[in-house]
Order: sequence, then structure tokens, then C-alpha cells
Amino acid sequence: MKRLLEVPLQIKILGLVISLLLIVIGLLTWMFAYRESQEDVEQAEELAMQTAKTLSYMPVIQDSFREKEPVDDLSAVTEQIRGQVEATAILIQNREGQIYSFVGQGNGSDETRHRFRALVYGSNDLIHTGEGENEVLKGIVPVMIHYDNYKKVEGTVAVEFSMQNIRNNIAYEIRTMLVLSGGVMILGVFGSFLLAKSIRKDTFGLEPFQIGALYRERNAVLQSVKEGILAIDQQGTITMMNQSARELLGTQGEVEGKRVTEILDYAAVADILDSSLKVSNIQLQYRDKTMIVNAQPIIENNEKAGTVCSFRDRTEIKKMVDALSEVQQYSQDLRAQTHEFKNKLYVLLGLIQLDKQTEAIHFIKQEADMQEYQSSIFFQSILDEKVQAILLGKIAKASEKKIDFQIDGESSLSPLPEFIGISPLIVILGNLIDNAFEAVIDQKVKCVSFFVTDIGEDIIFEIADSGPGISGVVENMIFQKGISSKGNNRGYGLSNVKEELVRLGGSIEWSSYKDEGTVMTVILPKENEQKGNGYD
Repeated sequence: MKRLLEVPLQIKILGLVISLLLIVIGLLTWMFAYRESQEDVEQAEELAMQTAKTLSYMPVIQDSFREKEPVDDLSAVTEQIRGQVEATAILIQNREGQIYSFVGQGNGSDETRHRFRALVYGSNDLIHTGEGENEVLKGIVPVMIHYDNYKKVEGTVAVEFSMQNIRNNIAYEIRTMLVLSGGVMILGVFGSFLLAKSIRKDTFGLEPFQIGALYRERNAVLQSVKEGILAIDQQGTITMMNQSARELLGTQGEVEGKRVTEILDYAAVADILDSSLKVSNIQLQYRDKTMIVNAQPIIENNEKAGTVCSFRDRTEIKKMVDALSEVQQYSQDLRAQTHEFKNKLYVLLGLIQLDKQTEAIHFIKQEADMQEYQSSIFFQSILDEKVQAILLGKIAKASEKKIDFQIDGESSLSPLPEFIGISPLIVILGNLIDNAFEAVIDQKVKCVSFFVTDIGEDIIFEIADSGPGISGVVENMIFQKGISSKGNNRGYGLSNVKEELVRLGGSIEWSSYKDEGTVMTVILPKENEQKGNGYD
């Protein structure tokens, strides 16, 4: 069955066309033959009767019966009539059966019963006699002679047609029709060949079963991809939309065949779909979602035939970027911690080798006191594990860069609400602390302080540095993407911080003084007023 379905399109079309033509031509030929045979026989019967009647009224025949003998030119006239109507024979007899005229190749006799009816009742009779090749059609009419006071049947006229001749005429007409049908058959086969060739050209040489397989694969691929895919034609009618696009765009029901402007209620998306230009990685805010949009016009013969557009929720991309940043941050922090503790071990090893036990003990005690102090802050005052992990990494990084990173002893923080996840904390605290480190790296006094409190209805983080302050050129644009006083390809950290704070319903304040440093204050609500925008 599978092999039958994989028959090439050209053979399918040829087989179908030839089959239909054979059926149609066969039926038409049979109907034509039947109808022609009936009409030809009916015409022959009518012609036989009309010819016989015409002869019975002709003056030459009337005169022959009045004079009781045939006139001289009766046979000539009868032969002429027979030739004109192409009758097989014509027989003229009087009442006693005397033949006045007999022309043609008939048997020269007549059916007594039918002739008797014509002589006695004056009726016209049509009869078929004989079998096979000898079958004939006869029309018999009486010859009525009018006298002074009466009229009398004096004889009969019989016109005979051979049924074989009629059948030969019918066969000739059928052969003619078959020849014409053969011509139609040839044209049909040639036309089907051209049709199959044209279809193969339109389908890029693919067979129907291959197109079907591609269609099934296409649907499977489109429905399996996470990105939303939307396709429209030249008139802006939707031709395809996968399930992801329905979910992202919030559409319900069947959309194929509808205008894209009826489905999308945002003009910017419709403008991208109507454009003849390629669009890559455009960020759009559609309803309550931020999406990355790509559009590729379909060009055929230098004209736009449609557009394929893809949508991706920026939230998912943000999660992946944050996860990558988180891993990268952990890697850097671990490297910094490893480097710092390795340096301390080298110092301790050197003191021991120099027989400086007192200094070694003092060094160990100093580090132990520092760890105890940090532990008291981390595990007694700052109780949120996510913030603890971030600060531990930053402490190691600060030690590596020879920066005095101080955590205010007055800090206090309970476990953060669930909607404040590790990813936004890394973006917010990580960027602000790293910016503070960069601000003091070239200063004589390299000091950065961190303070946090959750007393009240909000959670407040404060990061202060002893840097040169924020330049007046960019102080009004520090939260804009790409704006930075640190050089090209910078200026994304604070922009990301601002976006995360907006998602969490928080805010940021800052103050900066030239050569005195900068203070960044982050305020986060304890209650999630924008549900669904946080990250786990």
C-alpha cells in the first residue's frame, strides 16, 4: 500500500486521465451508437414510407393503373427515384400481383398479409423481413385511383431498404467517432503530461508523498520549537501560527485566514510584519510581556510574497543570561577566595620557615578574629543565604584587589521574601558593589562599605565608596543603556539594575560628591506588588 502511495505524480495523472477518458469515450460511443442506430432505422423507415407514398401519387404510376398496364417510362422513373433515395429495390404491383415495375436488387416478392391489408383496407404498412444480411425494411402503401364517383385501390408500391446497408452506415459513423475520440485521447494524455510537469515545477520537483512528509515534519518542528512563529501572506493574512506564538500573543481559536491586524492589537508588531526589510532582535513591549522579535520577508521574483516572524519572551532569555552570570560570578568569587587564602598560606608558611612563631600565631589570631567578626555579621545579623553568598564572594574579591570592603556592623536582614530570587540579587548587588570597587581601584583610600536593614516595610541596601564621584556629564543618564564614563561597550550594569528593580517594584536613589565618593541606596518592598515579574 505504501508503494502504491509513492507512485510518481506524472504516472498518477496519466493513469487518471486515461481512465477517465476511456470511461467517458466508451459511454459516449455506446450512447452515440445506440442513438445513431435508432435514428438511422427511424429515418430509413420514414424515408421508405414517404418514398412509397410519393410514388403512389405520381402521374406516371396513376396513368399506368388507369390503363391497366405500365407506361413506357415507368421503370426509368422508378429507377431514378430509387437512386435518389438509395433504396435497395422498388416494387409496383396491381391487385392481381402483376408487376408493373421492379428495380433494384430486392427479392421481387412481397409479404401477402401486409399487401392484402393495403389492398383491402388501404392502409400503409412498415415491415422488417429476413434475417442477418438478408434482413430488409419495406414500406408498403396502396395506389389509390380516383374515378368519377368513387376511388379504388388498384395496386401497391413497396420501397425496400437493406438493413445491412443501414448497419454499414452506422458502423462508419461509429468509426469516425472513434477516430475523433482517439484524437481526444492523445490530446488528453499530452495535456496531462504538461499538467504533471507544471505541477512538479511548482512543487520544486517534489512528489505528493514527499510534500506530505515535509508538511508533517514542518508542523512537528513548528509546534515543538519554543519560539513563537507567525507567517502571513502578501495581503497580510495569517497562513500559520504555532502554539508558542498563540501563547505569547494571547490569541484564542482559529486564526489562519484572518487578517493580522484583527489578531494583533499593537501597531508596532503589524508594522514589522508589513515591512519589506529584515528585522533582527528588536525588543518590543507587547501587552505585559517584553519580547525579542525577528522578521524575515519572503521574496519571490523580486516581490514580497509574505513574512515569517519569530517571537521570544525576553524573560526566558533574561533567565538564561542571569544563570550564566551567576555561574560566572561564582567562578570569579571562588577564584578570588582561592587566591586570597593561598596568599595567606604562603605568608603563614614563610613566618614558620623564618622561625617567627610569635608573628605566625598573631597572624592566625588576626585572621581568626576577622573571620569571627564576619561570621557574627553574616550568621547573626544577615540571615539571608543568598545575600551571604554574594557578600562572601565580594569580600574575597576585595581582598584580592586590596580594597577595604566593610560590612556595617549595624546591618540586619531576615530571610528575604521568595519573590526576590538569587538572579535579581546578583544583578542588583553584584553590579553596584563591582561599580564601587572599580570606582576606588585607582584611589589612595580604597574603601567600600555595605549596609542593609529590613526594619520597616522595605528592605534597604546601601553601598558607599570613596571614589571620585560620578561625572557631571553622565549623572543624569547613568541608568540609560550604553551610557558610561568608563569607555565604549560599557554602561549596561546600572541599566540592568534599574530593570530588575522595576520588575521587583523597587527603586534606587543615589548621591555623589566630587572626590568624596558615591552612595547608592536600593529600596525593595517586602510585599510583591507586581506578581509574576520576579525570578526564582
